[in-house]
Amino acid sequence: MAVKQLEVPPVLRQAWGDEVADALAVWFASVLEERAISRDEYRQILSRLDILEHDMADLKSDVQELRREISELRKEMNERFDRMNERFDQLRREMDERFDRMRMEMDERFERMSERFDRMRKETDERMDRMYHQMVVQTRWLIGSLVVIGTVISVLLAIAQFAR
Repeated sequence: MAVKQLEVPPVLRQAWGDEVADALAVWFASVLEERAISRDEYRQILSRLDILEHDMADLKSDVQELRREISELRKEMNERFDRMNERFDQLRREMDERFDRMRMEMDERFERMSERFDRMRKETDERMDRMYHQMVVQTRWLIGSLVVIGTVISVLLAIAQFAR
C-alpha cells in the first residue's frame, strides 16, 4: 500500500522548510500506516468486541446460574448427609441397645450355667462321698467276713486234724 502524503500545517512548513515538512509528512504517514487501522477494520473490531461482550455477559450469567445450582446442590447434599448421619446415629443406638440386651442375656445365661455347674459339682461331690463311704463300709464287711471265714476254716481244720 502506498503511503499517502499528509498535509503539513503552513506554520510548520514556514518554520522548518518544505523539505523537512515533506519528510516529516512521509515519515508520519508511514508510522500511521504501520500502527494505525482503517475505519473498516475499526468497525469490524468493534463488532467483534460487541459479540465478545455479549458472549461474556452470557458466560457470566451462565456461571452465576451454575454457581447457584452448585450452591443448591451442596445444600441438598448437606441435608442428605445430615439425614444419613442421623439415621446412622439412630442405627448405632439401636445396635448398641441390642448388643447391651444380648450381653445382659448372655451374662444371665452364663450365670445360670455357672449355678447349674456348681450344683452338679456339689451333687457329684456328695455322690462321690457316699460312694466312698459305701466302699469303706463294704471293704470292712468283706475283710470282717474273710476273717470270720478264715477263722471258721482254721477251726474246722484244727478239729479235723485232732479227729483223725
